[in-house]
Amino acid sequence: MSFIDGLSTGLDTTAIIDSLLAVERIPQQRMMARRERSQAASTELNSLRTSVTSLRNAAADLRLGSGWQQLAATSSSESVTVEATTGSFTGAITFKVDAVASRNVVYSNTVFESLDSNVGLRGSLASVIESINSDPALNYSAVAVNTGNGYRLQLASDASGVDAAITLDGSGGGNGNGNGNGNGNGNPGGLALDAGGFITLTEGSDAQITFDGLTPYSITSSTNSFAKIMPGVSITVSEASATPVTVSVEHDFEKIADSVGELIAQFNELKTAMASATKVNPDLAEQAPLAFNTNVRRSEQGLLRALVDPVDASSFNAPSLVGVSLQRDGTVTFDRDKFIEAATSDLDALSRMFTSSFEVGAEAGVLDRMVDAAEVAAGYGTGLLYTAEESEKARIESFTKQIDAFEERLERKEIQLRRLYSDLEVAIGGLNSQSNWLAGQLGSLQNN
Repeated sequence: MSFIDGLSTGLDTTAIIDSLLAVERIPQQRMMARRERSQAASTELNSLRTSVTSLRNAAADLRLGSGWQQLAATSSSESVTVEATTGSFTGAITFKVDAVASRNVVYSNTVFESLDSNVGLRGSLASVIESINSDPALNYSAVAVNTGNGYRLQLASDASGVDAAITLDGSGGGNGNGNGNGNGNGNPGGLALDAGGFITLTEGSDAQITFDGLTPYSITSSTNSFAKIMPGVSITVSEASATPVTVSVEHDFEKIADSVGELIAQFNELKTAMASATKVNPDLAEQAPLAFNTNVRRSEQGLLRALVDPVDASSFNAPSLVGVSLQRDGTVTFDRDKFIEAATSDLDALSRMFTSSFEVGAEAGVLDRMVDAAEVAAGYGTGLLYTAEESEKARIESFTKQIDAFEERLERKEIQLRRLYSDLEVAIGGLNSQSNWLAGQLGSLQNN
């Protein structure tokens, strides 16, 4: 609906109506500002919940028994590599590497002129190799080896060890005179190949290590890896040697300290974010989105107490005695050297400081309390931050409905004002017409 301003009155009707609506809109603007504040608070609460959940997961992972049984292992030989994970036992073992594992390899007695040479019912040498390598049921692979005078078809078992042999069935003819152990005939797995039989290049064999002493003993493996040769320790051999190899295993206190240090750094970042979100501005002019929010403050205090309160079940008692100390500014510091010293002197007592190892009825450790405090703070449905966020979302929805309803009332108000001023223009226009008519009549009378 269009309007033309001031035809009769000369008034800027649009400006007048806009000014009147601006006054009417003040309560709506206040509601919009409150909605924006609730939106900022909801976003901040969601971010804090995510951070608390991340901290909770880190604490939950670290409190597992394996988190306090990190191992470090070394080998006296470059030909023996060691992988250490977690375990409760430390010590050293010495052994000799008698043999490394090998695959069974056989090759054709016949030397073929080219890759297109016929190898029997399966077609050319190239097609036979492609067929073998694409068959998942076979336990070996094929290659063509250029001898300089032609190609031999060579097969190698996929796995190593004595049980991974390529079976030669005695078919295929050829000029060999054995049974597959060096220069024998036969086709692998019943392959109908005209290859003059196959000759064994290498037998499949197991890797073997021997522990020497008054009564020595040996261990074999179908691969070059000896998994879990000690709890949490695996080794891989790469060559045989008569020189004894020593593998030593110790607790990796450095790795444990890294994990605890990372957790405390994560807590301090969260605490800083919470303090910033709830900071109160003394002049009350502009407050942080979550200023005066008691749920955030309670969450922060719960996590802080979980981290620094004493644990009577540990002989260390206070976290500060193992390097975890509360500072005056509310942050927590981590003394790495002090922590490692405590781990070296009594790892069990240190571990008990941080976790009860899920023992029923036992006093909770630092990490147990942090997991519980994080659940209280950010748990789905009942967590302090969760309920605060849901409350802000409800406010946002309520404000949005009120703002929309207010906008509808303002639209109706504008239409009413437009009609009112339009009627005023019509009325003034009528009066002006009557005035002009009367003036004309009076002028006529005077002329007469």
